Amino acid sequence: MVNLVIVSHSALLGQGVGELARQMLRGDGCRLAIAAGIDDPENPIGTDPIKVMEAIESVADTDHVLVMMDMGSALLSAETALDLLDPAIAQKVRLCAAPLVEGTLAATVSAAAGASIEKVMMDAQNSLQAKRVQLGLPPQDAPVPAPEILSLPDPEAQSATVIIHNPNGLHVRPAACLVDALAGFDAHLVLEKDGKYIKPDSINQIALLQVRCHDKLQLIATGPQATEALAAFNTLAAENFGEQLSESIPHQQTVAEKISISGLVLRYSPVTFSLEKSVSIQVDEEAKRLKIAIGHTLDDLMHLAQLAAEKYSADIAAIFSGHHVLLDDTELLDSACELLRTGHYSAEEAWYKVMTELSFQYQQLDDAYLQARYIDIEDILHRTLGHLKNATEEAPVFQHSTLIIADDIYPSVVLQLDVSTVAGISLKGGSSLSHSAIIARAAGIPYLCQQGDTLHSLCNGELLTLDNVPVSP
Repeated sequence: MVNLVIVSHSALLGQGVGELARQMLRGDGCRLAIAAGIDDPENPIGTDPIKVMEAIESVADTDHVLVMMDMGSALLSAETALDLLDPAIAQKVRLCAAPLVEGTLAATVSAAAGASIEKVMMDAQNSLQAKRVQLGLPPQDAPVPAPEILSLPDPEAQSATVIIHNPNGLHVRPAACLVDALAGFDAHLVLEKDGKYIKPDSINQIALLQVRCHDKLQLIATGPQATEALAAFNTLAAENFGEQLSESIPHQQTVAEKISISGLVLRYSPVTFSLEKSVSIQVDEEAKRLKIAIGHTLDDLMHLAQLAAEKYSADIAAIFSGHHVLLDDTELLDSACELLRTGHYSAEEAWYKVMTELSFQYQQLDDAYLQARYIDIEDILHRTLGHLKNATEEAPVFQHSTLIIADDIYPSVVLQLDVSTVAGISLKGGSSLSHSAIIARAAGIPYLCQQGDTLHSLCNGELLTLDNVPVSP
């Protein structure tokens, strides 16, 4: 007998899928449990490993438990729940890669009919077949293990070459669109630029390929759905990888109005989290802690994207959606876990090393727009360290008109500022091309960067007036 657990970021979605699935049940051949949303009325979207563990335990009086998940931290929460479970229960559990809605319905029917766990999983993973046939699409083959990645072009491979017209090239947001568009095809896919080859399933790898405006980008494909993957690639390129070109030129020179701004000085810096090495490192425990912290960070980024859409626009929201995709990259977690295994690092140390090295890679790029993305990496790092330390940091709140003086500032901090109390931002470093600067412009906050030590001697609470501050129209 196989029972099911439904894991979703949304309590409403989880309950809805459960309600649909129960309509498929006849008799008591399959039981369902739901672990969806989190117990926070103000921010209910997310997943909780403890909820998942308890849901599994509630239906564990069976031969097997199949866990159906939507995306991102749902998978991380399910994996963490496995680590928390009694081993006797954990060995009964299987995690399923099928689509949540269709897969759950198919699995419920199969399980209720008494099918084996292998048959239930196969039916779930083939659950889109009927929809494909009804829409006139060719049926997919049964699920097979993921193919190995091509390191060099296959002489018999198909390919498509496009010219990039995005003024800022394939930075984080269009890279995220490309990853999403090519996901799920039954094909070996390799992206090539200037003789360099990468697997197009990581926005970090695509960004580090430094695809610029007017560059040629080639997708090489083999396998059953090579043609479909190339068609999707060509379509996305024709749509400029999801960008409106008129809105994607933040570093184009424009005539800026110059104003005077006044406010009380606040020297701002984020909380510094200690990285002292633990005396005794339990690798499995540290990996579990890191997975949970990443899951919480992924949930944070979803909330930030929602806040950005409400305060500003879909374009600003896409910044944090891009952060979500950037973080939801198994290569980052795998690299950190490898450090845990081989270097006896703590979770904090391993994650700090992986993310600071990635930030350094961005800073070494010779494309200024991509180079400015290092602050996004450091923003994500800081947020995850906060979850690891159980000491997450809120954005600063001001009572009076304030001039923020800082070395640099994270995009998520700028997003959460109350614009009515911020007279301006002045940074020792930073970049006018950063997402922090883009959000400040959307908010109408004067934003100065690369000011060096000009304001270094100022003290908190001093009244400061700056003349001739440029404000982009």
